[in-house]
Amino acid sequence: MKKKILSFFNSIFHEKCMGCDSESRPEFYGFCEDCWRRIIFIENCGKNNNWSFAKYEGPIKKAICDFKYLGKKSYGKNFGKLLCEFIKRNDFPDFDLIIPIPLHWKKEFSRGFNQSAIISVYLGKFLKKPVMLGNLVKIKNTVSQTQLSESERKENVKGSFKVKKQRLIKGKNILLVDDVKTTGATTEEAKRVLKKNGAKKVIILTVASS
Repeated sequence: MKKKILSFFNSIFHEKCMGCDSESRPEFYGFCEDCWRRIIFIENCGKNNNWSFAKYEGPIKKAICDFKYLGKKSYGKNFGKLLCEFIKRNDFPDFDLIIPIPLHWKKEFSRGFNQSAIISVYLGKFLKKPVMLGNLVKIKNTVSQTQLSESERKENVKGSFKVKKQRLIKGKNILLVDDVKTTGATTEEAKRVLKKNGAKKVIILTVASS
């Protein structure tokens, strides 16, 4: 009888796979073994301090889309764990603090949260690193980058970020976190603004990359 009760509660509270809704496995950071094997991990990344965990397709793409557009905020913890282990297992450069790519306030209000901020907060907890929110802000409510060319993306995000307090980032090595990198226009613009305002080094880290 006890075994049946335990089995019942396990079936209710066991976390579902972010890629296919079957049972996940903790060693696969919110994915089941089958979905984990389908993820295309990015090898030899880190060029010019641009790091990304996996290709933006398959289970990773579904998980990120559900996270952002279906409001599955609990996925942020899994992505935070995943990036934490990714940093530990690679020859990753040292950094002083974590800053997420911000959303314009209108977009964040509409969505209800900033997915990159959620990932960053969990990553900071796991790594015991400070997370800085609200200092790098997005002042331009840009149109969606999805249908734009590479040159249009760069123009679209130009001048869209601002640092409120330079003294808080001056001389710091910063880990800039986002969920997805497509052409890199958004993260590169944010990086440029951070360095212009006194950051010593900016390392870009994303969950996925196109």
